[in-house]
Amino acid sequence: MADGRAAFNRGEFYEAHEFWEEVWLELDGAERLWVQGMIQIATGLHKLARDQRATCRTLLAKALAKLADAPPALDGFDLARMIAEARAVDETLARGEPADPRSVILRKAVE
Repeated sequence: MADGRAAFNRGEFYEAHEFWEEVWLELDGAERLWVQGMIQIATGLHKLARDQRATCRTLLAKALAKLADAPPALDGFDLARMIAEARAVDETLARGEPADPRSVILRKAVE
């Protein structure tokens, strides 16, 4: 997860997706669904960086649905804040305003 986080926070969303997909393949149950949601956020932000706003919104909607019952922290990372920031990007796009894909950061959870 850490390699994906580092790539994600550098704005390398496609690379983050690739790292997290390797993790996702090894999981099952709810954790698998939550990591899939993270992958979809990364992919959505990748699309946003390429000015594909509608595709970004579709992916963020799918991601947020998968993450609806996720815990606040996952594998030591602040998932709740990532979700809130992704939701803010989606709401900004819904208003027809430009959004910065780099405004979503995956931080370490406060212990």
